[in-house]
Amino acid sequence: MEKEVPEEIISPFRNDDVSLIKRTPFHAQWEIYKIRAWKNFAHHPTCSRYNEHYFSLGKFNICVGCTSIYLGLILYTILFFTVPAVFRYRPYVIASLPFAGFGLAIIHLFLKFKNKWIKGFFRFTAGFGIGAYLAIIIVVPSWWVRIVLAVLLLGGNQFYGISRGKNSNMRKCQDCPLREADPPCRPIHNTNVRVRKLHNIVEDELEKTRVRMKEKRENKKE
Repeated sequence: MEKEVPEEIISPFRNDDVSLIKRTPFHAQWEIYKIRAWKNFAHHPTCSRYNEHYFSLGKFNICVGCTSIYLGLILYTILFFTVPAVFRYRPYVIASLPFAGFGLAIIHLFLKFKNKWIKGFFRFTAGFGIGAYLAIIIVVPSWWVRIVLAVLLLGGNQFYGISRGKNSNMRKCQDCPLREADPPCRPIHNTNVRVRKLHNIVEDELEKTRVRMKEKRENKKE
């Protein structure tokens, strides 16, 4: 009998069944791409416990934090080239923005807002601040100052990664009741099993194709 689990927890990682509309290498690779997409783009299991960590775009999900940071960085890059009078040639502007962006990012790190839109805003400002910091590296005249600033940026990025922890993207899985359910929720294992099954389907189809081609050649010889 299946163990009772909280109804509000919805996870797609308790079933490792796969299906292909067309059993071809192309369709199999596309299905594998979609199965692995949560690791590459959402960065968190696409489970209801992680709703605040990803945006849904149709059947695909993207990480709130990474997407917001990149959008902020891209926006500053656009402004750097289109509005240089403010975002390239105003030292006090580009010098103050990193402090504001990184400051808000630190506030979010400690307060850990649950709402994805609030989180997205704080990450967006961090990305905007990173863009301004890179602008400083570009416009500063001294080469050794550029090196120091670049090293500080890389060091800060490493420190941020260490502070979050190695398995921070799956931390909520550690105390999830679905781990002990029947069947259990195992995002990584489930994903790997699905991918292996699809590879097996492709190998079977290729083997059938080779057999058919061999039979055709033998029939022609006869």
